Amino acid sequence: MTQPISVRPALQAAATPSPDTLWDGVMSGRFRIMDWYDREGRRYVVLRGVAPEQRARLSARQQRALALRSAGCALKVVALELGVSVTTAAREVELAMEALGLESTAALAAVLGHVAA
Repeated sequence: MTQPISVRPALQAAATPSPDTLWDGVMSGRFRIMDWYDREGRRYVVLRGVAPEQRARLSARQQRALALRSAGCALKVVALELGVSVTTAAREVELAMEALGLESTAALAAVLGHVAA
């Protein structure tokens, strides 16, 4: 008598992380934003893992500055909310965007505008 054979796929799909988990990964520096695109009414963000020695974790102030800026707030408003000068607010936004791999505030709003604030 022959035994039935069960066949399993060689590569099993890993559980897809939640958007909150991915957002935390971006903010903690584990992932860097490489690209994004829209298709059929959905936004897709392409992330790349970052080696532990190259990770740049965002401070709480940088995270808040990015959230406000991606929601469309002017730098004066960001500075007021953070309790810092406009120059400091601009620097925090710039450093955080660089750490995430974003090149402009337009890219920031396009990628993170629906998640932040």
